Amino acid sequence: MINKSLFLLLTTTICFGQNPNYSEDIAPIIYGKCLQCHYDGGIAPLTLETYTSVVYNAGMVQHVTSNGEMPPWPADTLFLNYANENVLSMNEISTIIDWITNGVPLGDTSLLPPMPIFGSSSQLGVPDLELQMPTYSSTATASTDDYVCFSIPTGLLQNRRIKTIEVIPGNLQTVHHVLVSIDPFPNSSIVTTADCMGPQGDMLYSYAPGALPLTYPESTNNSFGVELPANSSVSFAMHYPEGSFGQLDSTKVRFYFYPSTTVIREISYDFLINEGLFGAPFYLPPNQITEITGSFGPTTQDYSFMSVFPHMHLLGKDMVIYAVTPLNDTINLIKINNWDFEWQPSYFFEKFLKIPEGSIIYAKGNYDNTISPSNPNPVTVQSGLNTQDEMFIGGFQYLSYQLGDENISIDNGLISSNFNDAATISSSRKLFKIINTLGQSTTPKSNIPLYYIYDDGSVEKKIILDKN
Repeated sequence: MINKSLFLLLTTTICFGQNPNYSEDIAPIIYGKCLQCHYDGGIAPLTLETYTSVVYNAGMVQHVTSNGEMPPWPADTLFLNYANENVLSMNEISTIIDWITNGVPLGDTSLLPPMPIFGSSSQLGVPDLELQMPTYSSTATASTDDYVCFSIPTGLLQNRRIKTIEVIPGNLQTVHHVLVSIDPFPNSSIVTTADCMGPQGDMLYSYAPGALPLTYPESTNNSFGVELPANSSVSFAMHYPEGSFGQLDSTKVRFYFYPSTTVIREISYDFLINEGLFGAPFYLPPNQITEITGSFGPTTQDYSFMSVFPHMHLLGKDMVIYAVTPLNDTINLIKINNWDFEWQPSYFFEKFLKIPEGSIIYAKGNYDNTISPSNPNPVTVQSGLNTQDEMFIGGFQYLSYQLGDENISIDNGLISSNFNDAATISSSRKLFKIINTLGQSTTPKSNIPLYYIYDDGSVEKKIILDKN
């Protein structure tokens, strides 16, 4: 088997002389695979929105794309492929290398692709319904998380069928996750519930770092979605991590509906794998790697699975989920070889996966509670809801199977970015942390570019000049 480094070398040699330029060759890659995080006000610490910014960070871009670190896509694509995979092809990587090698030419700027739109004007267009929680100040301390729910009336006078859901965190540095559900006990006004740690009713969507807006698929004869009842309320189950005390947030959820006459097949969302939270807790002893397993089933009917949402916390090392049918066939669902707590999207299958009646879903994960720079003093960790606790979850979106579901594509225009509101720079902002161009935390240093990240989500690039 040819190794990756040799392949890159060969590819670069073959492409040499083609002289890729930014406008025609590099900008489409950056716009499509990088800007979902690397825009002004996004979750990444630096922007790659302009030719100048990409050239300035060219060395870093080459390094992190060549070694597969960026763009982040933890799922193993040799195990299973997914809709809208945010990965670079070998050709795209070699194009980046060749462009840098040849002096980063700009090219004809009239050939630049359209810049993705960020900020409050979502690329999805004006929503049919936007709900926003009241401004909230996190009560999380240095050692405890803050869980709170906001139940917000929809004001709908008739049932509507959801086509797309988009979560826009009000504070990218503070919002750990958002569980969006239909409140089974609607109210005429906003209701706030402290110490609320889970969805209030039927799950609609889960947001975590790296999550994309959810667009339900459509085919010639099928429209998929969820019905939002008239006079309903939608619950935001918010999680603010330890250390976020006093941070302000006002998260929004946007809904886009089908035409009122559309007939849909309803999608369910459940945490089918959920070890340690609603049963016997599990424990992770210090100074060892511990394996946790879970299962669900046998299933009582044929199902069509649309997505999988794996979830662990800081000690997560790897995770695999698969189904075994009554005929002993294995259906791969997700495999993550290097768990990344900061990147936890739902993964949508390329097409609906048929899970036959009588199948069992198995999950296995390893937790590394040994000494490391991020875990210098290991202690026993148990399952729980706080960040310093652990979870072992497999969430799924699914529905009853119908003949032909396995031929319906799910890759139908899921957008490639979280289009979050850009942070407004405040005169009262406080410094959150300082990082270098590789994303590593650091302290102020002279004569090198550093990124200063503030508690309002704004980022400044500074160079402290030392004339001595």
